[in-house]
Amino acid sequence: MQTSLDTRDLWSSQHSDCAAVPTVPLDTDRARFICSMHAGHGPECRQYLAAAAFCYGAG
Repeated sequence: MQTSLDTRDLWSSQHSDCAAVPTVPLDTDRARFICSMHAGHGPECRQYLAAAAFCYGAG
C-alpha cells in the first residue's frame, strides 16, 4: 500500500519517542513504518519492540 506524505508526517510525530510504547492501535503499514524509523536504536527502543512484535506475531 502507498502511504501519503501527510500520513507519514503524522506517524513520525506520533511515534518519535523511543521511550514511549505506541498508544494507537497498530496495523501492518504503521508497524512496518515504525520498524524502519526506529531500526538500529537498540533493545531499549519501545517503539521498535512493539512494532516488531506486531510484525512478527509475538504479541
